[in-house]
Amino acid sequence: MSKKMTVAEYLGHAIYLSGKTQKEVATEAGFNKPNVLSMMKQGMTKVPIYAVPALARACNVDEAHFIGLVMAEYQPEIWEVLRKHTGEFLSEDEREVLENYRKEKHAESV
Repeated sequence: MSKKMTVAEYLGHAIYLSGKTQKEVATEAGFNKPNVLSMMKQGMTKVPIYAVPALARACNVDEAHFIGLVMAEYQPEIWEVLRKHTGEFLSEDEREVLENYRKEKHAESV
């Protein structure tokens, strides 16, 4: 059985796979000091929820997935209520696939 990746581990992995330096990611995500990312990667400070979309874009990872990881780890009760009553959050790619599927189904029924 594999261990679930923490937000800190995920962020470190995402930065590494992006091929960018930590300074580049920090700048693109709107952080003035790249050392704050070191603190996040080490789990010394939490990734602020407001920064997740910018970090995801800077690292070229899915925003919805990253937000889900952050919420599940930092606010599990709130995340569970949101998921229960709103369903899973979709990435842009997933939304596009769903929209295309609906268009095809509509075209078939006309």
